[in-house]
Amino acid sequence: MTLEYTAEDERWLARFFSGRNELSWNQIVSGEGPPEWIRQVEPWLKMLSSTGAAVPIVLPVFGGDGPATWYGVCNDEHVLGRMLAEVYSLIGPSYSDFRGQPASLRDSDVIESTLRDRFGGCVVRIAPTTEDDRQKIADLLLLYQSILSRRPATPDRTQRPFGQIRGDFDRALLAGNAESATKLLSELVQSGRISAEQRKCLEIRLLAGLGRWEELARNHALIASVMDLSLPPQTITDVIEALYEDRIRPLEEDLDPKALIASFKQNVATRYAPLFQERKGVRRPAVLRAFLLFELAQTELNIARCQAILDAHPEDGAGLSMARRWLEGCRQAKIPAKFDARESARQAIADEDYEVAVNLAFEVIPEQWAYSALLRCAVEVNSKRIRERVLALLDEAAASAHAKLTSKDRSRLEALRALGKKESSVEIDADWISWAQWVIGGKYEHSPIPVLESAVLKWNVESYAQRPAQCLELARLVSNASGPAEQVFRNAFPALVGFFVEQPASPVRGFAPLYGTLLRILAWSGAVSRDELELASSLVQALLTVGPSTDAYKECVEDLCEIAAANSAPVHLDWALNVAEVLAVFPMQEREAALRFFAHVLGGVRSMGHRVSAEQRDVLKMLAQDYGCPDVMETIPAPQAEPGVVATPLEFDGVIGIYTLMETAGNRAQRLLSRLLPRARIEVNNDGVATERLRALAVSADIFVFAWKSSKHQAYFCAKEARKGRDLLMPLGKGTASIVRSVLDHLASEAL
Repeated sequence: MTLEYTAEDERWLARFFSGRNELSWNQIVSGEGPPEWIRQVEPWLKMLSSTGAAVPIVLPVFGGDGPATWYGVCNDEHVLGRMLAEVYSLIGPSYSDFRGQPASLRDSDVIESTLRDRFGGCVVRIAPTTEDDRQKIADLLLLYQSILSRRPATPDRTQRPFGQIRGDFDRALLAGNAESATKLLSELVQSGRISAEQRKCLEIRLLAGLGRWEELARNHALIASVMDLSLPPQTITDVIEALYEDRIRPLEEDLDPKALIASFKQNVATRYAPLFQERKGVRRPAVLRAFLLFELAQTELNIARCQAILDAHPEDGAGLSMARRWLEGCRQAKIPAKFDARESARQAIADEDYEVAVNLAFEVIPEQWAYSALLRCAVEVNSKRIRERVLALLDEAAASAHAKLTSKDRSRLEALRALGKKESSVEIDADWISWAQWVIGGKYEHSPIPVLESAVLKWNVESYAQRPAQCLELARLVSNASGPAEQVFRNAFPALVGFFVEQPASPVRGFAPLYGTLLRILAWSGAVSRDELELASSLVQALLTVGPSTDAYKECVEDLCEIAAANSAPVHLDWALNVAEVLAVFPMQEREAALRFFAHVLGGVRSMGHRVSAEQRDVLKMLAQDYGCPDVMETIPAPQAEPGVVATPLEFDGVIGIYTLMETAGNRAQRLLSRLLPRARIEVNNDGVATERLRALAVSADIFVFAWKSSKHQAYFCAKEARKGRDLLMPLGKGTASIVRSVLDHLASEAL
C-alpha cells in the first residue's frame, strides 16, 4: 500500500500497529498482512492520507483471530461530537460496549497513550459484546467508512497546528521537494492565519528556499509588492540575496569597482531602493555586500555606515577583501557625506547594529537624544555589559537629563533596572551556544523557536567554521538534552540544517559532530517524512565528505540502520538504495558497519520482493558488486509485474539529459538507462555553472533530469530557460535509483 502521510501521522500509525496489535505497520505498507485484515484497514488509511483526520477515522486492533477492539479518532471536538452520535446510532449497545462517550485512555497501554498524545480526548473505543458481534461491527464500520467517503465535503475550519505546518514547509524546502513545499504553502494560506503580505513573503521564501534565485530576482511584480513594507529579516535576506546572485555575482570578478557600482545602481538600487532602508541585523555576506554597494551608489558617501557594514562582514577572505577594495576605490572618487552622529545612530539602530549605535551615542553624551538611543539599544540587545554601562550612566546623569526623558524612555529604564535585579541574564540570541543553554535551562519567557528564527540570520556560519570547539559543545548540548529541551531541539532541526548544512558552500570538517547529532535526531524520531529521509541523505554525504573518525563513521551507520528500520517500506526503497550508494562510493572506514546497512537493505528487499521493480533490482546488483558480494543477488526474489501497471516503453529512442554534480550517480544512471532503453541516447552533464554545453543539452534532450540537490543554483535557471516550458524532471533524491525512477515514471505516464 503506497500512500503519503504527514510525519506525525506516520509516527502514530507505526506505534498503533505494533505491540498487542497483531497487524504490524510493516505488514500494511508491504501488503504482506492477511488480506481480510488489510481489507478492513485500507479504506480508512486512504481516507486518513487524503483528509488528515479531518473526518472520523476508525482502525482496529487485531488479536490472533481477527479484530478485537476498534478505536475511532479525529482532529477536534466538533468532529468528535458527530462521530459519537453516528457510531452510537450505527453500532451502539446492540453489538458493543460503546455508550456514546469518549474513551478513558490508559497510560499503561502503548496504543492508547499514543492515541491520546496525537488526538487528545478525541478518541472512542469500541469493543464487541460477544464473539459473534465482531464481524457485525467490522461490516458496519466498513459501511460507515463508505458513507463518510461519499459525504459532501464541508469547509475545513480545523487545521493542523500552524507551527507544525510551517516546520514541514521548512523541511520540504531543505529537501528540495518543490511539490510538497507548494502544497504546504497552500495549507498555510488555507489556515486563515496569514495576511496577504505574509503570503507574499512565504512565496518569496518558497523560491529562495528552492534556490531559484533568478526566478525570484526577475519577478519584479512580486518584489515591488513587498519592498515598501517593513519586512521580516528572512524576507530581506531572500530578496536581496536573489538580486545579488542574479545581477551582481556574475560580474563581481570581471568588472572594476566603478563599473560594478554603476551596474548595481542601474539594475538594483534605482528600482528597489526601499529594500535597503533597514538591514535588521542580517549578516549574510551577500546581503552585506549588497548594502555596501547601495551606499557606494549614492551621490555622497556615508563612511560611517559603510564601515559598520564592513565590521559586520565575516572574515571570509575573498568576500571581505573585495568589499574593502570597493570602499577604498570610492573614498577617492566621492565626496564624503557630512558626519551626523544622530543620523548615523538612527541608521545603526534601524540596521540593528546596536554596538555601533551605543558607541556613537556614548561619544556625544550629554546630548539628550543619546540617552534615548542608549536606552533603546540596551533593551533591544539584551547584553549585560551594555545594560550595566547604560544604567551607570543614567545613575550619574543630571536631574535635567532625567526630566527630559520621554515616557517610553522611562519605561525602558524601569525595564532595565528590573532586569538588572535578576540573578542572571543570558543573552539568549547572542549565538548558538547561548540559545541552546537557555533552552536547556527551561525558563522561557518567549517561545524558543521564534527567538531562534529571528536570531539565526544575525549569526554568520563562517565564524563557526573557524571555531570547531564551539560546534562540538553545541553538538554535546543537543545530544544530551532531555524532556522539553529535547523536543525544542527537534523542532529546531530545520534551522540547524539550514545553518550548518545548507549555508556553507561545501561541508565543513569542524561541523562533523553536528552532522552526526542531526542524523541522530532523525534516528530517535522513529518514522519520519520523505523530506526528512532526504535530509538524512544530505547529512550522511556531508559527514562522509569531511572524513569522519572511525567512531563517528560507525555511529553514523548505526543511526542509518535505525532510520531504515523505522521507515522500511516500498515507498522508501529508492532512498535506502541511494544511501547504500553513498556509503559505497565514499571510503568505508569501517567496512563491517557499511555491510550491516547493506544487509539491512537486502533484508527489506527480500521482505517486499514482489514490489521491487526491475530497475531497483538492477541498482541493487550494482551495489552488490560495490560491497563485494555479487552472489547475494541469487537470494533476491525475481520481480513480478503488477496488474494494471503500464510497461516501460523500451522502444524509446530519444535523448535523455541528466544534470548532476554527483558524477558517480550520473554515470551509473547512464549505464543502467542504456541497458533498459537501448535505443535511447543518454548524456550526463556536471558543469559547475551555467555553460553553453549545459544549455545545448537542455535544448536537445527529449527528457531532461535536473538532480538539483547535488547541483549549483546557477545552473537551474539556465536549464529551465532552455527548456522553454518543456518538462524538467527534478527527482527528490540525488542517487542512481531516484534518477532512473524519475525517467521511467515519466515514460510510463506518457504511455498512458
